[in-house]
Amino acid sequence: MAKILLIDDDIQVLKVMTSILEREHHEITTALDGLQGIKQLESRQFDLLITDVIMPEQDGLGVLMWLMNQTNRPKVIAISGGSVSLDQNELLYLCKKFFADVVLPKPVGIETLTTAVRELLNGVAEDAKTLNTSH
Repeated sequence: MAKILLIDDDIQVLKVMTSILEREHHEITTALDGLQGIKQLESRQFDLLITDVIMPEQDGLGVLMWLMNQTNRPKVIAISGGSVSLDQNELLYLCKKFFADVVLPKPVGIETLTTAVRELLNGVAEDAKTLNTSH
């Protein structure tokens, strides 16, 4: 069982991901934006952070940049569906540059999510295996 922090501004996404990961026997904490997520990270230790990239208040890239200065950071999965100014692959590439361990495009399937979590927690995740970009 791992302690996982989920950050996403979509409540339905949080509910679905929480349900999926609780079935895998993980302890889940949620946050609706990067600011709430950073507060959780400051107060508790997590094994894994799963963050959306595009969010109000503080986006996922801001959370990743904050984590860069932390000595005991969790493993990180960054998830994005793109934005108006950057396409999905560009956003996920930026996440990888800011040390996300795994990057996944939205929508994320149940099997893709659970496999990425399992492999990352067990130290066998392939480097950005789902990222399809030429960067």
